[in-house]
Amino acid sequence: MYFDKIVVGYDDTDGSRQALNMAIELVKQHPETKLLIAQVFEETIENVPISNEKAVEPVRTNGYLLEGIQIPPLPVYHDGSTATTHARVKHSVDNTFYNAREILEPYNINVKFDVIEGSPADSICEYAAVENADLIIVGNSGKGGIKKMFIGSTSSKIAKNAPCPVLIAKDKENPLMP
Repeated sequence: MYFDKIVVGYDDTDGSRQALNMAIELVKQHPETKLLIAQVFEETIENVPISNEKAVEPVRTNGYLLEGIQIPPLPVYHDGSTATTHARVKHSVDNTFYNAREILEPYNINVKFDVIEGSPADSICEYAAVENADLIIVGNSGKGGIKKMFIGSTSSKIAKNAPCPVLIAKDKENPLMP
């Protein structure tokens, strides 16, 4: 079987690396296949300090009294944690694609990297439809039990809603994991 375009949902997890390796094996058999690697960016707001320096809370400009002693105000320091939130997300995407490129490096594969937004299952299905993909390969999320029962697995949602066939890469260490 020959595929013109293969979409791989990649997030640098073990499952997605397994999916990428499966895609590589398929593309090696048909080098004219175009490989599309998509990382889904789910927007979450996280204000976490990036540097090791601690921010100092602002105090009154006239100081304050501590056990009857006048304490001068402390200087106000900013570590820029909120200003670097976007840079941190971009860096994460860069690291993910860098790691994928390292896996692909030994092979001469026609590859395109894209960052897409939204819920992973919906976004990968929409991306595959827009790109007119012949196959989607995703890793097994590793969710099980109650978590899977309540929120479902991303790979199951993709398989159910995809515009083309879906190959789900199972974890090699636990091939029976649902």
